[in-house]
Amino acid sequence: MENVEAPAVIKLLGEHAVVYGRLSVAAAISLYAEASMEKSGSEYLKIRLEDLGLEGTFSNEQLKKLGADYEGRKSIVEYIEEERNIDRKLLPFATIAARIAKELDMDMSGIDITIRSHIPMGKGLASSAAASTAFAVCLIKEYSERTKKVVDSEIAIDIARDGERIVHANENAGKIDVSTSYLGGIVSYSASAGAKKESAAVDFKIVLIDTGPKKSTAETVGHVTELYNRNRGYVEGIMDKIDKCSNIGLHAIKMGDTRLLGRYMFIDHHLLSQLGVSSERLDMAVEAAEKSSAYGAKLSGGGGGGIAIAITDKESQLIGSLAKLNMEARAVAITDKGASAVLKARKLQNA
Repeated sequence: MENVEAPAVIKLLGEHAVVYGRLSVAAAISLYAEASMEKSGSEYLKIRLEDLGLEGTFSNEQLKKLGADYEGRKSIVEYIEEERNIDRKLLPFATIAARIAKELDMDMSGIDITIRSHIPMGKGLASSAAASTAFAVCLIKEYSERTKKVVDSEIAIDIARDGERIVHANENAGKIDVSTSYLGGIVSYSASAGAKKESAAVDFKIVLIDTGPKKSTAETVGHVTELYNRNRGYVEGIMDKIDKCSNIGLHAIKMGDTRLLGRYMFIDHHLLSQLGVSSERLDMAVEAAEKSSAYGAKLSGGGGGGIAIAITDKESQLIGSLAKLNMEARAVAITDKGASAVLKARKLQNA
């Protein structure tokens, strides 16, 4: 059995502002989605979603037709509607496989892939992006082993993003999350520069704080869009300030200045609160982190609930303080190992 692990993703700085062309900084953390491949004598590709108790089988013919339908789509929403005979939870993975089958001319018969995740779902940790990335890399790894050909990273990331496009019914989905889960470590992203893996001079722990249920990212992004349409100047001013936080924070990461990074995480959170994407419990978590002498804390992801993050060298003290607020918290590490590590290992073996 061959396994590919793809890490969860947090946003250190810049979420929401990135939609408006500003810089965002993300990090891969030590929680993983996993795709495991086995070979069988079947004529079909079998996809099994272990956590959801779902599975589906697809012939090469079906996949190539699905790939053609996807390539010729007028819109993601229309494509999803046209393929409603495929379970909505399986469609992201079937679409990834279909694109690989069509574009790389890969025979999918006899491949069984099981996807499982140790990443909490619906909390803002990019669980669906990690699952799509692990699945795509698992198939690309098999393709490379068969053909001795290397798939370019940009193509691999774009293929993995197909899963996120389906999950969120949005052509632009997954740019940051998939890139970070694929590359690992600290990743910066802007519309002008794209995704770039950054060097970090400091190894710091992250405390994940579960503040409870969250609104969908589509809802919080939509809220900011409405605010932007009503008062463009006000929102642009906040976006510029968030962009400053991202740039200074990224500089702090490169210089190993944890205190400077933390200071701008606090500022970033308060700016996001002004945009209306925080929540009472997110604000409570950040306040608790500040009282516990954390270097910095903020919401992570779309907001409206879900995960807050803090950087601190007093993890136990902070986790204890949060328990009094009925918030579960745990320390995780930033991992430099993205899903692409298995492809790099294969490339070195073939060199």
